[in-house]
Amino acid sequence: MDVLGISPATNQMTSTSLPRSRRRRFTGVLAVGFLALTAAILAARSTPIDGYELSIYEATPPTFWAGVVLAALAAAIVALSAPPKSVPRRLGLLLGPMAIVSVVALPVLRGYYFFGAGDALSYLGWARLIADEQLNPVELLYPGIESTAIFVAQTTGITLRRSLLLIPPLLFAAFVVSVTLVVGRISTSRNGVVAGCFAALLVLPINNVHTYIVAYPTTAAIFFSPLVLYALFRYVTDEGSVARLGDRTLLTPFGVLLGIAGVAAILYHPQVGANVIAILFTVLGLQVLARASRRWVGSTAISAHRAIVAPAAVVGGFFLLWTPRFDRAQDTVGTLVTLLVSGADPGGTIEAKGTSLATLGGGIEELFLKMFLVSGVLSLVAGLVMLATLTRRLDDAPDRNALLTYLTVAFAPIFVLFLAFMVASLSVQQFRYLGFIMVFVTIFVAVAVADGIPFGLPIRSPTTRTTLAVGVFALLLVPQLAMVFSSPYIYQPSSQVTERTMEGYETSFEQRDPEVWHTGVRGGPRRYVDAYHGTTGSNTAADGTTFEGKDEMIPFGVWGNNMTEFYSRCRYVALEQSDYQREVGLYDGFRYSEAGFERMETDPRIHRVQSNGDFRLYVVAPEGSTCMR
Repeated sequence: MDVLGISPATNQMTSTSLPRSRRRRFTGVLAVGFLALTAAILAARSTPIDGYELSIYEATPPTFWAGVVLAALAAAIVALSAPPKSVPRRLGLLLGPMAIVSVVALPVLRGYYFFGAGDALSYLGWARLIADEQLNPVELLYPGIESTAIFVAQTTGITLRRSLLLIPPLLFAAFVVSVTLVVGRISTSRNGVVAGCFAALLVLPINNVHTYIVAYPTTAAIFFSPLVLYALFRYVTDEGSVARLGDRTLLTPFGVLLGIAGVAAILYHPQVGANVIAILFTVLGLQVLARASRRWVGSTAISAHRAIVAPAAVVGGFFLLWTPRFDRAQDTVGTLVTLLVSGADPGGTIEAKGTSLATLGGGIEELFLKMFLVSGVLSLVAGLVMLATLTRRLDDAPDRNALLTYLTVAFAPIFVLFLAFMVASLSVQQFRYLGFIMVFVTIFVAVAVADGIPFGLPIRSPTTRTTLAVGVFALLLVPQLAMVFSSPYIYQPSSQVTERTMEGYETSFEQRDPEVWHTGVRGGPRRYVDAYHGTTGSNTAADGTTFEGKDEMIPFGVWGNNMTEFYSRCRYVALEQSDYQREVGLYDGFRYSEAGFERMETDPRIHRVQSNGDFRLYVVAPEGSTCMR
C-alpha cells in the first residue's frame, strides 16, 4: 500500500498534462522554496566572522535557518504532491537536498578558515605529506579522506585545507543520492525515491559522539556505504553484462561498481569496510542457502538472483591484504576481545559523564533525548519492518521482499558488533556502529513510508496524506538539524579553527626554543603540529623537528594554582580564544577556571611572548629556570 497518497490516475500524469492550476501551484511553491534557500545562503555568506564562534547555530543568522527549513518543506510538498517523472517532482527532489547540503556545507558558506579542531587537523597533515610526496598513501590504514582531498584540490586548484572542508558536503550529497536510489530499487511504490530522499535528509548517521560533520574517515565511509548497497542490489537483480564466455557472465557494470565501492569503503575506514564485508558475505550465505533448499521449498527470488561470489571475494580479499599490515587494526581486535573476557563496566563511564553534566546543570537523560530521540523513534519503525520481513507478513512483492531480507539478516552481525563494543566499553567506538546502523534505519523507514510496511494509513485523501507526511517530516527535521554540528545545545563546543589561531601556532613553531617543552589546556599542540609539519604519530615531526610534551595536558588541580611549582622545566602554554569560551563560557570553569586564565596574565613566573587576538603563547618559567633570560 502506498501511504504517501498518489492515486494511479495521478501517477500517469506528466508535467505537461497537469491542469494549469496545479502547475501554477507547484511553480509558486517551488519559487518560494528556491528564493528562501537563496536568501538563506546569502545571509550566511554575508555574516562576518569575528573570531571563534562557540556555536555555529547562534552565530549564523536566523534567516539562514528559516530559509533552509522553508525550502526543505516546500520541496517536500511538491515532491510528494507532483506526479512521478514530472518536472515539479524532480525540482522538489533537487531543492530538498540542496537545502540540507547547504547546512552541512555551512562552515564553507560562512567562510570558516578550517573546521575540525581534532582529528581533521591530523588528516590535513597527512594530506600535505602525500601531496608533497613525502608519504606513500599505502602506508596509511585509511588514506581515503586524504586522497579524496588531494584529488579535489588538484582538480579545482584550491588548497588542501579548503578541499578538506568540502569533503563532508560532497559525501553527504553522495549519501542522499545513494539512499534515494537504494530505496527506489527496493520499494514497489513510485514514491520510493521521494521517501528515500527525504529520509536521507534527516542526517541520522551523525551523532556527534563518534560521527561528525568534519573531514572524518568514519563519517566519510558511512556516507559512502549506501553506494555499495545500491551496486549490490543492482548486481543481483540486473541481467546486463560487459563480458561473457559462452553463456557465463564474466563481468557486469554493477559488479565492477560493487568491487570498486567496497574497496573504497575499506580505504575510507576499514572498520566500516568490515561492516560492508559482513553485509556481502551475509547476502552470499543467504543465496547459497536459498539455492541449496530449492528442492524442498522451490525456487525463490533470492535463489534466482545472481550470486555475488566474485565481488565478495574481491572486496574480502582486499580487506585481508590491506588491513592486517597495520598494528592499530590488530590492537583494536585484541583489546575488544580482552575487554569482553575481563568484563568491562560501561556503566561507570556513563555515571561519570552524568555527574559532570549534573554539575553543569544538565543530565544524561536530557542529553540522550536531544541526541537520540528522533533516531530512537525511527529505529522502532525500522524494527517493525525487519520483524515483518522475518515473519513473512509482507504483501506479495518477491523482489522487494528478497532485498529487505538481505538487509534484515545483514543487520544482525552489525548489531552484534555494536553490542560487543558497548559491553566492552572500548572508548566510544560503539557509536561508530550506531552511525552505520542508522544507514539501515534510514532505508527501512523510507521503505516503510513508501510501501505502507508494516501497515498503511487509512487516509484516502491525497491532500491529507501529504499534509501529514510534511508535518511529520518537519517535526523530525528540526531537532535533527540541531544535531548536525557540535554545539552548546549538546554541551560541546564548535570545531571551528580560526585563521589567526592557525597563524599563531605556525609563528610559534617557527620561533620556538626547541629546549622548551609543551603543555596545554586539555592537551598540547599536537594537532597543529600535525597540520603544519605533517602527521607522524610521534614527538618527532616529518622534518625531524622534536616537540616534547605536545600531547600533555595541564592537570585540572594544577591550573591556576601551582603551575610554576608543578613543572620542573620551562613549558610553552598556547591558549586559544576557543579555550576560554569553551572552559569558561560553556563549562563555567568546571575543569579550568576563569581565575586560572587570569593568573596566566598576573603570575610573575608566567610570561606572554606572543599574541594576535585569537592566540596567545605563554612561557611558564619555574623558579631557577633560565629560559627567559
